[in-house]
Formats: sequence, structure tokens, C-alpha cells
Amino acid sequence: MSKKNLLTSALVLGTLAATATPSVVSAATTEDASQAASQAGTEQVNNKSEDNKTNIIAGSDEKKADTTVANSATVQAASESATNASRTTAIIQAASGITQAQQQAFLASAVPMAQKAASQYGVYTSVMLAQAILESAWGTSTLATQGHNLFGIKGDYNGAYVTMPTSEWSASQGWYTINANFRKYPSYYESFADNGNKLRNGVAWNSSYYSGTWKENTSSYKDATAWLQGRYATAPNYASSLNNLIQAYNLTQYDGNAETNGGSQTNSNTINVNNTNGSYVPLLAFNSDGSAKKITNRALANNTPWYTDQTKSYNGHTYYRVATNEWVEDTYLA
Repeated sequence: MSKKNLLTSALVLGTLAATATPSVVSAATTEDASQAASQAGTEQVNNKSEDNKTNIIAGSDEKKADTTVANSATVQAASESATNASRTTAIIQAASGITQAQQQAFLASAVPMAQKAASQYGVYTSVMLAQAILESAWGTSTLATQGHNLFGIKGDYNGAYVTMPTSEWSASQGWYTINANFRKYPSYYESFADNGNKLRNGVAWNSSYYSGTWKENTSSYKDATAWLQGRYATAPNYASSLNNLIQAYNLTQYDGNAETNGGSQTNSNTINVNNTNGSYVPLLAFNSDGSAKKITNRALANNTPWYTDQTKSYNGHTYYRVATNEWVEDTYLA
């Protein structure tokens, strides 16, 4: 399968102006997400059935769920009260009480890390972002703030972990609460990479356990979210919740579709960037008419490696694409 994934850096984009609107964020508002949540529409997924009575995607027939993960939103709810955990769906918790500024700040840091991990492991950036938003309430959950753990992966990371109560779901018992250790990461990037590795390499008893989330095995993100339900999360509305978030915040824009603005396709490779005359490497964006403009609220850190998938010639220079419409001039190549 030919992949034209949008590739981006292993490092976080630097925010130069705290008050500026990050270029990666969606314009969707909390109200939009709340409306989407309340309209949990059933969607057709290839080879998956629909449950019109409960308005929830039926998802996987898998009976043995991955016990190494737990939904972080229900971890947060369980830490407050078991009643909250049993009554609160993750989609409502993720959408309510979070300001647009918090959403923008989270996406500004999360998008490039999710794109890199998704590209490396051949999965959907949109799905990874939706999982992170859903399970960490836009990075505001206790597990996310204390351990940079966006996906509820249990265990430890190089010996570091956070112990928290979490709610599990079973058909026979409904919601019930347990205490568990969750991996504590040094940053969000390790959390995204760990999740990507899990989706690609599966679990100890089945290396292809998440093969239904791989891009080469799916026709769209909806197949991937349906495959996750019953495997990654035991909540019966997991796939529908992810789909609602992906649609409400237009997360498919980060899935790496090829640009159509005249840039030439290249084999994916890495460039190292450095600005000998400044503390960061500036970025450029191209307008639809071919003109260029400086990006003032984002930049690249000096002496960092970046993945690129396109080049463009402009005013006697070659520019390398490192994000959807963010380009580095050849003079900054180290």
C-alpha cells in the first residue's frame, strides 16, 4: 500500500507567542463537541454491524480485551467517585468543562507528536489524537498531568508509574473499580510512541491483536475505531465516542494526505535543522496563490532532526515540508 503520510518531528514545535492561535488547531468549539456528543450517531463500518437500539457501534466480536490498558477518563472519574465513573461517558467528560484555549494548547503540542508516532507505526493520526483527547480529557486528567499518560497504558515506563483507581467494564458486572499502576512518561511523545507501538505490535499473546487499526488493513479511520472497541477499551460506546471527536474536531486533517499545492513528492527522509543566527529555526507557509508568509507562532528547535516528505522551490531556495503547511528553507539545514 502506498503511504503518503504527513511526517513531522520527534520533538515538540516551539510556541513563540503564548497568545497566538496555534496553526494546528481546529476551529471547533466545546459547544460543537457537546452537540456532537449528544448526537452520538451510528455509522456504518466495513464488516461491522450497527446497534440501532442503543445507537452505539457494535464494534469487535473480540471477547478477550487488552488488560494492559484502561480508559483514562474513567480513571479520572473513579478517582473522584465510583458513581461518576459508572454514569459518565468518556465523550461527555472530554467535551465538557474544557476551554477552547485548553483544546488549542493541547493540539498544538500533541499533533506533531501524534503524526510522528502514527507515521512510524502505520496507523491513523486522527485515531490516536481522538484516543488521547477522549481518555485524558484534552490532557487535563490526573493521569495525564501526573504521568503524561494519554492512553491509560498500565504498568511502568523505565520503572516509573502512577497508581490510581480505574473503572473497568464487563457485561456481567457493569462498571467496577480497581486500583492499578499506570506508566509514567517523561513527556507526551513517549506516550504517543508507546501507543503506536502497541497498535502495531499487539500484545504478548497475539502480535496482530490490533491489526485492524493498521492503515493497510482499513478503508478509513472508522474501521480502526471499530476494531479498538472490545480490544483496547471495554466501554461499549468507545468507537462511537472516538468517531464523534474525529468529526467534531476535523482530526482527519492530520492523517497525512498529500498536499496539492504544487510541492513535489519525495521519498520520506530526515533533515537536521539549525539557525546559527538565532535561537530557533523559522517556518514558512505557502498561500494558495503560490506566495509565502512567515509563521510567527511556531518554530523548530535548533539542532533537531525532522522528517520531510515534499520539497518546493521558491525565490531561489528549496523548502522542505515538515508539517501540513509548514516549510523549512534550505539555508537552515545543518
